[in-house]
This record gives sequence, structure tokens and C-alpha cells, in this order.
Amino acid sequence: MHAVGLAELEVGNVQSQVSEAEWQARCELAAAHWLVSKFVFVDMTYNHVSVRVPGEPNHFLVKADNLFMEQVTASNLVKYDTEGNQVLESNYKASPAAYNLHAAILRTRPEIMAAVHTHSPANLAVSAQKKGLMALTQQAARFYKRVAYYANEYDDTTYDGAGMLAKTLGDHWVMLLQNHGALVCGSSLAEAYIYHHFFELACRAQIGALSGGGEVVEIDDKAATARSEKFGRIGQYNSDSRDWQASMALVEKSYPEYKT
Repeated sequence: MHAVGLAELEVGNVQSQVSEAEWQARCELAAAHWLVSKFVFVDMTYNHVSVRVPGEPNHFLVKADNLFMEQVTASNLVKYDTEGNQVLESNYKASPAAYNLHAAILRTRPEIMAAVHTHSPANLAVSAQKKGLMALTQQAARFYKRVAYYANEYDDTTYDGAGMLAKTLGDHWVMLLQNHGALVCGSSLAEAYIYHHFFELACRAQIGALSGGGEVVEIDDKAATARSEKFGRIGQYNSDSRDWQASMALVEKSYPEYKT
């Protein structure tokens, strides 16, 4: 007998209630969650990606609190407003950590379209180091002098704590949360995903280099600045970017359920 999956319970109902543009955003956001789960070791159900709903700047989509990233589909994503209120009836809900954090970022920064928040072993380790992200690799140089640092002083799962987090982000697009993990934003979902991928590579390389025990070589200020200006620009990536196109093709082949 065929077991009814979580996605099957809602697919027709959700798709009929939202615009075509929102459904497309839901499909792409589900794909992004699966991709993060494939390439990054994430923290069970506690990591999440958000995207602003097209044509609805005060609404966003985010992962349900009881799902792993690889279980996310277009239908089981949940819809909130930028005050943290759920605005579309669903069998699912997000965690306070998810809707407060993403609501605060999107409420404060209207130019941000998407955000990725993860606790990977690599970004957790770098978040616990006093120097933060070091310019040790070409991937890290993309973020040279572009990373905000949020002290581990507030409960960012609350409305007020998330507001402090958004204030600390300032005009940056990337932040290390001390002893907590990483937040990477973008002017599109594709950009947030791609930059998060590079940031994760940079963190893994840093931990590997420092654990080797030898003296490390940091990229000098001039070279790191030049690379950051060339390859760390916001607006550089979108849904037409080759990395995103290849990523979506991989999802389509490996996890076609994402669009249910």
C-alpha cells in the first residue's frame, strides 16, 4: 500500500491558493533547502532558508520547524509576514528562531530578497575564533571586510533579539553569529545560496589550514580587497547564473519531489 507523504497532503491545496510567481518561488526555495542539505552538514531541523514572496514585499517563505532540509517541498513551506505572523493557513509552522530572525532581516533591509542561516561544523568553528573569517583562500577573499559579527549576548529566537541581530548586520550581507553559525543574504535566492556555498568552503578551508599546525599565509590587503570587489559584489548572481542553473538541474534529477 502506498504511504501518503507529507507533501501529498497539501500540494493541490497550497498551489491553488497562491500566485504563479509565489509557487515558482516555493519550488526554488525547496530546491535550495535540498541543495544545502546535500553540500553542507546542517543542524537537524534547526537551519533554514527564506525568500521574499514576489509581489508581496512584506511576506516571506521559510521552512517548517519539524522538517529536515531534504524533506522540504514547495507545499510544506510556510508563509509569514515581516512582523513574524503566519499569513497562510497550513498544517505546518516555523520555529520562533526561524520566523523572528528572517522577519527581522527582511523587515529591516528591503533590498534583501533571501537569507540562508546554518550551523555547520565549519562555520560554527570559525564563529568561535576571535579573528573570525581569515583571508586564507580565494573563497574567503570574496568576503574580505564584508562580514559583520554578532556577539553571543542576545536570544535571537525572540522578536527583540532578532531585531538586535538585524541591527548588527547593518549594511552587510554576511554575518557570523558568535558561537552560533552563519547568516548569508542575497539580492535573490540564487545569490544567497551561491554565496553561502562559497562561505562554507572558506570556513572549511580555514579550519583545515589552522588544524594542520603549520604557519598559514594570509592574502595581503591589496589582493584580498581586489578579489572582494570583483567577486563579492551583491547583484552578481541570479537565477540565470551557471552555478544556480547547474544546481537546479541536479535537484530536478535527484529530488523531483521538491516541486510537489
